[in-house]
Amino acid sequence: MILGTAAKKLQSLCGVCAALMGISMAVRADFVVYRLPGSEVTVLLEGRTKGVGQGTFEYTHPSLGTLTFSHEAALMIKAPTKIEEYRRLFGQARQSQSFDGYIQAARFAIRSGLLDEFRDCCNAAYKIQPDHPTMQRLLEARKKFKQPLADWQQCEKELRESVPLAKMEIARSDHYLLLHDTGSNKVGRRRQSRSQVRLDLLEKVYESYFMKFALEGVVLEPPKQPMKVVLFGQEQDYVSYSQQRDPGLIGALGYWSAEDNVAVFFDQGTTQRMKALEQHSKELQRNKLRARGTTQAKDAAYLANTVELLVKLTREEDDIEVVSHEATHQLAGNTGIMPRNKIALRWAHEGLASYFETSSDAGWGGIGAVNENRLKSYYRVSSDPRRADIALLVCDGLFDLARNQQEEAEVYGQAWGLTHFLMERRFVELIEYYRKVSELESTNGTVTRGELVKLFAESFGDLKKLQTQWHAYMRELRTDLDRARSQLGAAGP
Repeated sequence: MILGTAAKKLQSLCGVCAALMGISMAVRADFVVYRLPGSEVTVLLEGRTKGVGQGTFEYTHPSLGTLTFSHEAALMIKAPTKIEEYRRLFGQARQSQSFDGYIQAARFAIRSGLLDEFRDCCNAAYKIQPDHPTMQRLLEARKKFKQPLADWQQCEKELRESVPLAKMEIARSDHYLLLHDTGSNKVGRRRQSRSQVRLDLLEKVYESYFMKFALEGVVLEPPKQPMKVVLFGQEQDYVSYSQQRDPGLIGALGYWSAEDNVAVFFDQGTTQRMKALEQHSKELQRNKLRARGTTQAKDAAYLANTVELLVKLTREEDDIEVVSHEATHQLAGNTGIMPRNKIALRWAHEGLASYFETSSDAGWGGIGAVNENRLKSYYRVSSDPRRADIALLVCDGLFDLARNQQEEAEVYGQAWGLTHFLMERRFVELIEYYRKVSELESTNGTVTRGELVKLFAESFGDLKKLQTQWHAYMRELRTDLDRARSQLGAAGP
């Protein structure tokens, strides 16, 4: 979200659980679908499982450790994990010593949020063909964004002036300056402060953004100054500050202000929804203590410990979705893709940010991962004759037609879908289109809808033909859960 717009967060896998409950669970699984007791929150976990007794199994998560589930409480789905699929691609490339094979594995890695593995692929590809144009772009991009930044003191001064609260502290990383009031309490298994966790996430988005564009053919110019970010420790403080700036931000879970180039967030763990979940978790912990020495002790401990860890995971994933979206807005406005000193089309800006965002139902899914909620929104709009025309989308008419927050959120899905298609199939034309839009707006001032539709058609060709190709592409998209379900169905119960 850019300052002045509002969005409604969509998330639910509950329907998926109901649809899959008839599938046999007596197999070794790699996905677990679990609904937190006493809530409507459903968590999709990817990892490894093994049976440990009658009616129970152990699940090992990369960061949470090992949890124990009962078959009655959780749904298991057998399928290769993302890391297994990556290892298969990497192994094939290593066996054949294929440059293209390593680049294919690199694409999968960055799409799956596996930055360390992405670097491994690039290093291996470099040893085979260091002068390949793709490798040269990746090296140039890395060299550019590794350059030291300037004006840290001036940026800190500007940041403090934008949020004149004495309790706010400064934290910094290689590319970000973070003003926050989250304190120094340690969180997570790595025992980092909340501010450090947020900076690590921002840096991951930053590197992924530049590497994705370089991988596909464009080396972007990185900002010369640090990126300014505000993180409120409490939702209410964020709401009060944001409403003073723009009443239209009501309901926004974060935003980027193009005017002063600041991204603003709050700790998602302080929402009413998360507070209710944490209160529920604390009650289960009290029940665990009360049950000591009784026949219910084992079951009470299992439930309390599982919910406690999964609430932490849910909180982390809520943060990831908002940060990956808004940080992309900020990067797009600072790297020449959609210059922040020009009026940007909402469909283009929101489509790009949604393409780079990670859905809260799937951890760090990586760039271009298929977001189930966005996909559902796309289908709702594309099946509505009133809103299905691609021309309405590319001139921002669909946003104007939205009658409520629900319909506006659905337009985000349509913008995500078209951007996904163009990024994957028409990347060169898309980058050129972004450039032309910026030039058109900077030279002509106000642009009519007709001019915007004409510019889009000039960039991509006949719109009816393009719309047919786009819809055919969307029908082939599958979420990770869909992929797992189809593989399980092929294997049989």
